[in-house]
Amino acid sequence: MELKSEIMVTEAAKSHLLKGGVGADGLRLIIKGGKGCGGNEYDFQPIKLADANQSDDFIKLNDTFNLYIDPADVLRLFGTRIDFIEDELGNRRIDIMNPNETGRCGCGKSVTF
Repeated sequence: MELKSEIMVTEAAKSHLLKGGVGADGLRLIIKGGKGCGGNEYDFQPIKLADANQSDDFIKLNDTFNLYIDPADVLRLFGTRIDFIEDELGNRRIDIMNPNETGRCGCGKSVTF
């Protein structure tokens, strides 16, 4: 099912994610458990269309490239905004602002739900 407003991906993030998925048909956004001091990490993995599950939810990044999300993770991502930012030091990164997080580790790489 296409997620039209539950998860927002900015144009800057779309452009960056499309570059990161060269050779793939899409990306899968996964919440990996047991990672970092927060216990969970966000991970983007390139996938081929044949590897997408019919039960996956998705966000169209363009006409041929989707961001796939396992239905089990959709509720934890509800209301999330995905952006690509450059900070005051010139560091560029994907920034995931998820209102469902209950905490983040000091470096911001891992999160708690």
